[in-house]
Amino acid sequence: SEKEKVLENVSLDIKPGEFVAIIGESGIGKTTLIRLLMSFMSGTSGSITYYDKEGKEERSNASSRDFISYVPQGNTLFSGTIRENIRMGKLDATEEEMIEALKMAAAYDFVMELPNGIDTVIGERGHGISEGQAQRIAIARALIKKAPFLILDEATSSLDPATELKVLKGVQELTPRPTCLLITHRLSVLEYCDRQIKIDNHKVVNVEND
Repeated sequence: SEKEKVLENVSLDIKPGEFVAIIGESGIGKTTLIRLLMSFMSGTSGSITYYDKEGKEERSNASSRDFISYVPQGNTLFSGTIRENIRMGKLDATEEEMIEALKMAAAYDFVMELPNGIDTVIGERGHGISEGQAQRIAIARALIKKAPFLILDEATSSLDPATELKVLKGVQELTPRPTCLLITHRLSVLEYCDRQIKIDNHKVVNVEND
């Protein structure tokens, strides 16, 4: 039997610098959309094209991942120092760049209070720090890359509203401002987005902001 389509007749135009929220129930195609955008899988038909402010276009392929920063759901930190975890986003990052990324991710203050600061060793999946702290280090690791396209997959779900606001403001203050796709269940995130898109019954629907 033919596999059920996850997404069909999807037409989506996200402009450079736009912050777009994607909402919808679990298991309805948000992860599939990310995999398509990052060329981890290809659709049965249709195409994905990236373009910049100058109008230069590039069809989606594996090298598109060079200009995408992705913060996945859950905890993706590895065993090692916080410094090593952040450097994964940019191997030649300077101390100043790491501090800037930590500040933008609202992580600088708590990192500096740790016994060895940025050289504090954490265990696999951020063992030794809280889930919210681990999320912020993962966000700092993504921000240090300064990629023009940023995907946050439930990336602020463990943060309290005040910290979440700081992180989203930090992302918006990046220069140049990235195009940002935020996959979220939290209504609080929506007010920081230019618009929201809902995936419903295999379709992508624009939701008007009230």
